[in-house]
Amino acid sequence: MTETSVVVALPRAYADAYAAALEGVALYDNRARGRVWMRDRDRAALLHRLSTNHIERLKPGEGAQTVLTTPIGRIIDLLAVYALDDALLLVTSPGRGPAIFNLLRKNIFFNDKVRPEDASSTLGQLTLYGPEAPAALGALGIPGAALPPWGIAEASWGGARILVARSEPIGGEGLSLIAPPEALTELGAALVAGGARHLDEATYEVLRVEQGYGAYGRELSQEYIPLETGLWGAVSFHKGCYVGQEIIARMESRGRLAKQLRGLRLEAAPALPAQPTAPLAKLDAGGKEAGDLTSVVDSPRYGLIALAYVRTAYAAPGTRLSAAGVAAEVVELPFGG
Repeated sequence: MTETSVVVALPRAYADAYAAALEGVALYDNRARGRVWMRDRDRAALLHRLSTNHIERLKPGEGAQTVLTTPIGRIIDLLAVYALDDALLLVTSPGRGPAIFNLLRKNIFFNDKVRPEDASSTLGQLTLYGPEAPAALGALGIPGAALPPWGIAEASWGGARILVARSEPIGGEGLSLIAPPEALTELGAALVAGGARHLDEATYEVLRVEQGYGAYGRELSQEYIPLETGLWGAVSFHKGCYVGQEIIARMESRGRLAKQLRGLRLEAAPALPAQPTAPLAKLDAGGKEAGDLTSVVDSPRYGLIALAYVRTAYAAPGTRLSAAGVAAEVVELPFGG
């Protein structure tokens, strides 16, 4: 079988974008994420019974992460959920909007009053990362600094309604702008004119792995359970029944995780199949299977690093493993944290 390296390396030309995400402000086009409106009386009740977090507690202006899982607790998708006065706005993983919309629609009971709407194409999404992100928005008259974690607020710019929402941070900040695509085109241009750097896909991937954030099809899949992924903040252990609850609650009460998402420091770039699947490769500990290699990047700060699901017996920081024939050391996430 032909082998090649699938390490995501950061081109030198994009070093400014990498630095901006950590020290200034970088602008990432998040249009590939799905956006789904949920409206009417039972909008929170439906998502509450389908996902891991306590959605019914959310008040307008608040938000949270939650996980849709299978009946055996496996990850379907990780969602950001934002509560507005008359609706919930769900943000899915890239490319998952239609699938999540269909899943929600299929789970509406005959007496439910809820109307899901796939807004993946009618709304775009730009995300600002870096410590100067709030100031960059403030310079355009758009608030953002006062938002709590996963909070959301309405604003206007150029006559358009803009939603400003906190998301996963990189460089200390993550602020998403959600609005019709034409409004975001103009707003993005204004932010770049004010000093924001465009963040390309390869650079974002490096930053994602450094932070230990899972990606759909890599760390987020039906191979894994939310607690193994470290998504404790997206799971409520004090709510009523939801799909997959029995397995997740049992894992929590017994304190037994089969595997855990960890970082790996690699001594060299692993050789992997030219058309890699997920997981990329198996981990080895002295001839014993030790887990799954899921993402690999070449970081300007940390060198060759990876995300992997490591069996709990080998998950302690400092443990030496082999990943696709390359020596690796287990580390806590995020890298450098």
